[in-house]
Amino acid sequence: MLIFLMYMFAALGIGLLLAAAVLKLRLSHPSSDLTRLARALSSYQLAFPRRYVTPDQSHMIALDEAGRTLAIGSCNPGRAEHATAQLYTYDTILGSEIVENALTLTKASKTSRITTSAGKPGYGFNRHDAARNTGTPADSSPPDAEEIKELTLRIYLSSADTPVLSIPFLPNLAPSKKTDPEYSQAFTEVQHVHEALLKILSA
Repeated sequence: MLIFLMYMFAALGIGLLLAAAVLKLRLSHPSSDLTRLARALSSYQLAFPRRYVTPDQSHMIALDEAGRTLAIGSCNPGRAEHATAQLYTYDTILGSEIVENALTLTKASKTSRITTSAGKPGYGFNRHDAARNTGTPADSSPPDAEEIKELTLRIYLSSADTPVLSIPFLPNLAPSKKTDPEYSQAFTEVQHVHEALLKILSA
């Protein structure tokens, strides 16, 4: 009887050790962030042929033009928890803007149907050119040397629960400069999303 109990407890101990090892392995190798975001969006059973991902893979913006729906998936990169997703119809989208260092670079709204630029490089306006034209002295530092601490896409919705969606494109990173490849990648991606939303607002 004692021998049987000894073998039983030994087998139980080995089983627990194996289970702990498997759990540790799964936690140390979570499924990729893209897979988790795609899985969250798939719960809506829509095609979403156009998808945009933030550089750190914390958000996925998906558009289904046939169903006229916008889905936003979000997760914490590198974490093991599930991603979440929200679905919005095109008619609830009121506007979109790109914000850099708390300044609006460009925005569009359904009410005005006007796209404006706040005079940032990349949108056909250079503040140093403007300074020369007006006679105002420009900053001593070149525009490319400016530190970029924020690059955010804001989507305005006619929703009492979520009137504004703020999607960071440079989150949890040290300040970037306009010449950095990380900034270029982030700016290109946020511009693509904003232009896609502009088409929706102009329809």
